[in-house]
Amino acid sequence: MKMNENEILFAITIVLMVLIIATFIFSKSHGIIHSVVFCLYAIPLFYSILFKGNRWSSFLWWFYLMVFISIQTLTVFIYLIYKIIKTT
Repeated sequence: MKMNENEILFAITIVLMVLIIATFIFSKSHGIIHSVVFCLYAIPLFYSILFKGNRWSSFLWWFYLMVFISIQTLTVFIYLIYKIIKTT
């Protein structure tokens, strides 16, 4: 079964959301900060992809969203690993 670009983007977004929820276990302030940062860039970019994008502009919004989500996922994952190692 082949996944298209939007399904990959939604899957990575769900992984990021799960990681952000996991940060609430260690620090509520970090969880809130990551949630707000995620909403600040994700809502306008998802809106642009779904409603305002044609072929190439939609790809541009998709690319920006993929880069931002990847960077934030990596940041949250490193933070969680650090907190897990620090608490044990």
